Amino acid sequence: MPIEGELVVTLSVADGRVARAEARVERPRIAGRLFDGRAAGEAEPLARSLFALCGRAQAIAAATAVEAALGRGESEPLRAARETRLAAEAAQEHLGRLLVDGPKLAGLEAQVKAYARARSFLAPLLAAAPGAPPAEEAAEVNEWAQAAVFGVSPADFLSLDSVNGFANWVRGAGTAPASLALAVLERHARLGASDTAFLGPADAAMVESLAASLDSDPAFDDAPHWRGAPCETGALARMAAHPLVADARETFGPGVGARLVARLLETASALDDLRTGSGARHGSTRHGTCGLGWAETARGLLVHRTRVEDGRLAGYRIVAPTEWNFHPAGAFVRGAMGLADDGGIEAGARWIAGSLDPCVGIRYEVARA
Repeated sequence: MPIEGELVVTLSVADGRVARAEARVERPRIAGRLFDGRAAGEAEPLARSLFALCGRAQAIAAATAVEAALGRGESEPLRAARETRLAAEAAQEHLGRLLVDGPKLAGLEAQVKAYARARSFLAPLLAAAPGAPPAEEAAEVNEWAQAAVFGVSPADFLSLDSVNGFANWVRGAGTAPASLALAVLERHARLGASDTAFLGPADAAMVESLAASLDSDPAFDDAPHWRGAPCETGALARMAAHPLVADARETFGPGVGARLVARLLETASALDDLRTGSGARHGSTRHGTCGLGWAETARGLLVHRTRVEDGRLAGYRIVAPTEWNFHPAGAFVRGAMGLADDGGIEAGARWIAGSLDPCVGIRYEVARA
């Protein structure tokens, strides 16, 4: 099995509706085999080379986990450079969904050239070095986003505070993401809503609690939980307190529509953070003899944990966002329950899964009684 693995979605249909939904993330749990025994300094480059998606976040989580295990902090220039890389990577991943994957799902034209242009603007920011202010590159990508994504500056988009205001933006922006938003609002806004709790922005206290769960539960990597329950991670969970997201949740429920609103807002936030040099997307803490590093990726919270014994990695584990959102009792499974068998069950499941943005390919299986 390749390291990326596969997400298997099984939908059991009875009396015209999904009566049971299952999601299994099938990928090898090989973090320990790949990392354990290597020199501590190998963690960062190994993580970067192993993971094609969110590779910078993986590298930063690995590096900060090792630093915490060794009792080291990061300098301010290094912290700032890592924040720039994370904001740029989050923007790039979100833009891929807004310009390419989302339009394809909606039957709209994928904006491949626009996405390639975005990637070219973001490339130097993805490689930001300590002590190198990214002001010029950040200004360029913000100007591009104003024309191609928002129709207004990212900072102005962040000031939207109601679904009515968002609807006005959809009608007036004239951009491909606005067309995608219109398609979602007209057809799928309430799809996939669930009562799954949110895993909000991470901090040291949260990650230390997760560390305790890692210590006590060998299967935590496969089915992570917070305070005894599965949680949704990602843009909707992190942006839940924003007035526009709160109104979208109230209007549509916490499903496809609210997740698209949150994705747009978080894209604007990442781009604006690149311009202002703000943001807090990573950190580290020490739990017992272990160091934990975390990074907020576009898909959600990523955690690396390790010990360092005689200069070598030991007890290495990784908890990725996909395992949160596709937990056996998590956001996807709950949101897929009740989908109607009107010829659109798999299409509905694809919309829900796409809104949660797994980092692996998906295989769908529909079984009718």
